[in-house]
Amino acid sequence: SLKELVMIDNQIGDEGVLSVCEGLQCNKTLPTLYIWNCGLSVKGASCLGELLKVNNSLKELEMGVNQIDDERVLSVCEGLQCNKTLTMLDISYCGLSVKGASCLGELLKVNNSLKELEMSNNQIGDEGILSVCEGLQCNKTLTELHIWNCGISVNGASCLGELLKVNNSLKELDMWENQIGDEGVLSVCEGLHCNKTLTT
Repeated sequence: SLKELVMIDNQIGDEGVLSVCEGLQCNKTLPTLYIWNCGLSVKGASCLGELLKVNNSLKELEMGVNQIDDERVLSVCEGLQCNKTLTMLDISYCGLSVKGASCLGELLKVNNSLKELEMSNNQIGDEGILSVCEGLQCNKTLTELHIWNCGISVNGASCLGELLKVNNSLKELDMWENQIGDEGVLSVCEGLHCNKTLTT
């Protein structure tokens, strides 16, 4: 009967999340799991990746403020390549950089369930956002992308502008606190002239 499990700001670490994952391999009803700032690292991310391969009930996984970094996000992405039910993933404040963004970009090319991706406060930079944009050129289901304070500058804004010309699924793009400057804003505006779906 449980519909939401909130474990925010509890330092359960990898061992604790392993126990949660073991429980969720049997559970068929829990749709929402919050494990923000729970001290996860390599083993915890790996457990979540394995869980996502078999769990068919989770729709929302919020795992921000855990230092899973680039290597560990690969485990989560591998799980999501098999998963057909998760619609929201929050990996904000997780220490990701270009490599992690590349994994997410590859995931977006094949995943058909995610509708919201929250990856703010990860310093992926222009190269990282390029990978995400390449993934979104193939993706038809993601409606919300949150990338505030991700180290994006004018080149990254140019990629986003080109994406907006061809993407027909995004409805919300949150990119504040990125130093894109006037030239970057112009690129985004040019993309919006062609875009028919973005509302926010």
